[in-house]
Amino acid sequence: MERLRRKTDIQRVFQEGRRFHSPSVLLHARRRSADEDVPSGPRLAVVAGRQFRAAVARNRARRLLRETSRLLLREAAADWDLVLVARPDVLTESYGTRRENLTRLFRGAYVLCERVALPT
Repeated sequence: MERLRRKTDIQRVFQEGRRFHSPSVLLHARRRSADEDVPSGPRLAVVAGRQFRAAVARNRARRLLRETSRLLLREAAADWDLVLVARPDVLTESYGTRRENLTRLFRGAYVLCERVALPT
């Protein structure tokens, strides 16, 4: 899984992508077309705003979401650009709840299909 780094790519996901939400995270998902000149597979950006107040909390929220997503998306082969927007509740939920929320969001966006085996 690649990281989505360029500001223009992230803005395109916000403008053209579909939104899916849970109490702790908001997912913006955009399917890339075949003519875009980027490597195949999903690309991910994780954003945490100033609502976290402290930089330590923002960085922890980004790390938690990035790692959980990496484990879930390792089998995804489709070309997706994904942006996860962290909400403060992500810091208090357990790993199992976070994984269930992200799985539900990714499946709702058709990033994951039912055949994908989830890590335990």
